[in-house]
Amino acid sequence: MSLNYLGTLIGTEVKVNRGGPDSIVGRLVVVHHDYLVLQLKDGTTVYIQLQHIKSLSATNGNVSRSYKTTARVDQAHNFEGVLSQFKYTFVQINRGGPEKIEGVVVETWDNNLLLVVNNEIVRIPIFHIKSINAINKNNSGGNKSNKSNKSNKSNKATAAQIVAIKLLLKKYRTR
Repeated sequence: MSLNYLGTLIGTEVKVNRGGPDSIVGRLVVVHHDYLVLQLKDGTTVYIQLQHIKSLSATNGNVSRSYKTTARVDQAHNFEGVLSQFKYTFVQINRGGPEKIEGVVVETWDNNLLLVVNNEIVRIPIFHIKSINAINKNNSGGNKSNKSNKSNKSNKATAAQIVAIKLLLKKYRTR
């Protein structure tokens, strides 16, 4: 897929992949040489590796009315740089199906991402990551007004969680 072609679609609603758990519809916000960024109607920002896109098509959706105002999009030189910007953030990797996983990003190194999932450290090769987005894990169940996945305060791990993650990582590295 040509970057020039993708650039002409910025600001329009597109469908990435035709069907299945990795199919996603959103407004195309940014195109880089190895990833693109979609904003979903609920305000979620999804980063997708270009190598995993099997098809992309413009939809006939009315973008101006159906999407929230554009959120600040973190950009990096490459997809690995995007992943490193999610350090200590609750994320969802891949959109669905058996490859979907949620956890806290610890670090990226040596073409791998370290993710803490339920007190377990999971190493994921970056080339297997199709997409990533922040998820809201820290909000109190009664606060319905803060449902947006954009809020850094609710996406970031707390200080206590970071300490626990660092201890778990130290234990992991001494094996």
